[in-house]
Amino acid sequence: MRKIIILVMCSFFAHNTFAQSERNQKIQKVEEKRSSTTTTNTTTTTTTTNNNYNQGYRNGYNNGVWNNRNRTQYYYNPYEGGYYPYWNTNRRWDNRNYVMTTNSDLVRNNPKKPMRLSLGVMVESDIFQRQISPYIITGGETFMIIQYHMTLPLIYPYYENISTWEVEDWGDESAGGVEVKSDFSIGAGRTIDRLSPFITVGISSRRKYDAYYDELFLLSSKNQDGIYLINEQKQVNMSIRGGLLYHWEYLEIISQLRYDGRFGIGVGVGLKL
Repeated sequence: MRKIIILVMCSFFAHNTFAQSERNQKIQKVEEKRSSTTTTNTTTTTTTTNNNYNQGYRNGYNNGVWNNRNRTQYYYNPYEGGYYPYWNTNRRWDNRNYVMTTNSDLVRNNPKKPMRLSLGVMVESDIFQRQISPYIITGGETFMIIQYHMTLPLIYPYYENISTWEVEDWGDESAGGVEVKSDFSIGAGRTIDRLSPFITVGISSRRKYDAYYDELFLLSSKNQDGIYLINEQKQVNMSIRGGLLYHWEYLEIISQLRYDGRFGIGVGVGLKL
C-alpha cells in the first residue's frame, strides 16, 4: 500500500513538473516571437485644400444640367456597336457626348474610339478554399484585364521558432493544415456584341502550415481556439484562366475557369465607368 501511495505521489509531482516545464517553454516561445517582431507605426496627416473645386464644379454643372460647350460629340451606330456598346455611353470623365445615329458620315468622321474601363470583384473557389478577386479592365474592343486573387489573411499566429519535435514533446494535438494563397494574373480579350471572351496567365503563390492545439492557450488565445501554426512551406505555380464577360449599359457580369494544379471557378460583377 505504501509503495502504491509513493508511486501515485511521484506521478503527481512528475506531471506537475512537466506541465510547469511546458508552460515555461511556451511562454519563452511567445517572448521570442515578440522580441523578433518589430512594428513601426507611422501616422501621417495630410491636409489638402483646393479653393477652386466648388468654382470648377459650378462652371461644369448648373441647376441640374451639364454644360456641354466643351464636350466632343461622338456618334455611334447601334447596329454596329450595339445598343449597349463596350463603353458606358453615360460617362462624363472622357469629355464626350455619345449620340446614337445611323448616319454613316457622322460615324466615319469620329475621333478615335473610346476607351473601355471597368472595375469589379469576383469570388473564385475550388474544393479547398475560396478567394476574393478584384479586377480592372481597360482598352477598346480589344482589351486588357488584370486580376488579383487572395484568400482571407491568417487568423492564427505562426511560430518559426517552434519545431515539430517540441510540439510532440508537449503532446499538442494536430489541427490539420492551413493554407493561404495569392495570385496575380494578366490577360487580354475581345468584345463581340455583348460578349467578351478573354484569357489570362498568372503566378500563384501558396503558403502551407501545420496547425496544432495549445490546451494552455499560451501560444494562441481562446478566441483563436488555441490553434497555432508552424513549419511554413512556400510553393509557386503558374496559373491559366479562361472566361467570359456579358455587359449591359452600366454593369457587367464575369465568369471564368482556372487551372493552377487545381481546377477552380469564379463569378463576379463589375461596373462600367
